[in-house]
Amino acid sequence: MKPSLRFGIVSATIVILSFQVPQFEVFSANIQSFEQWCLQKDSLPVETKRTVEVMLKTSGTQECRLADVKLNSLTKLDLRANQISGNKPPDLRRAIQIGDIKPPYLRRAIQISDIKPLASLTNLTELDLSNNQISDIKPLASLTNLTKLNLYNNQINDIKPLASLTNLTKLDLSNFRRANQISDIKPLASLTNLTELYLYSNQISDVKPLAGLTKLTKLHLDRNRISDVKPLVSLTSLRWIILDENQISDIKPLAGLTNLDWLFLSNNQIRDVKPLAGLSNLDQLHLYNNQIRLVKPLAGLTNLTVLDLSKNQISDVKPLAGLTNLTGLDLTDNQISEKSCPVKPESVCKF
Repeated sequence: MKPSLRFGIVSATIVILSFQVPQFEVFSANIQSFEQWCLQKDSLPVETKRTVEVMLKTSGTQECRLADVKLNSLTKLDLRANQISGNKPPDLRRAIQIGDIKPPYLRRAIQISDIKPLASLTNLTELDLSNNQISDIKPLASLTNLTKLNLYNNQINDIKPLASLTNLTKLDLSNFRRANQISDIKPLASLTNLTELYLYSNQISDVKPLAGLTKLTKLHLDRNRISDVKPLVSLTSLRWIILDENQISDIKPLAGLTNLDWLFLSNNQIRDVKPLAGLSNLDQLHLYNNQIRLVKPLAGLTNLTVLDLSKNQISDVKPLAGLTNLTGLDLTDNQISEKSCPVKPESVCKF
């Protein structure tokens, strides 16, 4: 084959390929309903076709028009890919919260990655897309009636499309597989109706965008890169905050969060717990693996039922004698020479 002819064939191929990609993009941009996606199903890219098929199965019919009607009548849609099966951990909810669920508890199902066919379902108020392979969430920007959105365990970096979802009260962007790489949470600043926010196992270091989310009652930020918690000082409605596995040493900004019931600060760099002395509503306090020596500031937290002080540098636990509501006190891996439980019965303590 002559060089000029061979070059011409290659050039033509490049032109054809470069034309095909925009052609689908233009086509998808013009689709206004699930029915249209469904009617074109066999000509769609594999990822898009898979999503359409999953949605058809959810609708209970393979007839495109009827499926469109059914899907658009929904206010709740569950497209999560994993189901819990087998022998569940004793505390399943907490295991999920801290990312401790591992096979065989998870049973793999069909995963979706392209969520463009969801964009027209504007009546949805609750959407579960957890445990999929989603990276592009731009199609969610039109679902402005959503109040609950679960994106747990996906492959999301950019959350700018969520800024328009101002009716959200519950949002989960956390991660078990550590696939999410979210670092910029500025788009969340507009979501002022949030009461629950789950962001654990990401790459977050700056939490200033959360300062205005004053309706939050539950906030999970464990397994990130946070060192400065000053922006959280305004979140006085918080009942739960989980900050395990960060880089926190100064907890003075938490002193005003007096409505807290649960506080998790394990695996940080905390030495001084005096700022916690006024958190009298605390039911659970977790301070495992820090650099704590003195526990006297905790003596007034008489509502505590669970206190984890394991793996610190504590030698004297007598100041805890007044915490008579404790049902669990973990003191393992400290420097306690006289291993006598400060509260009764002795079985409350673990040395």
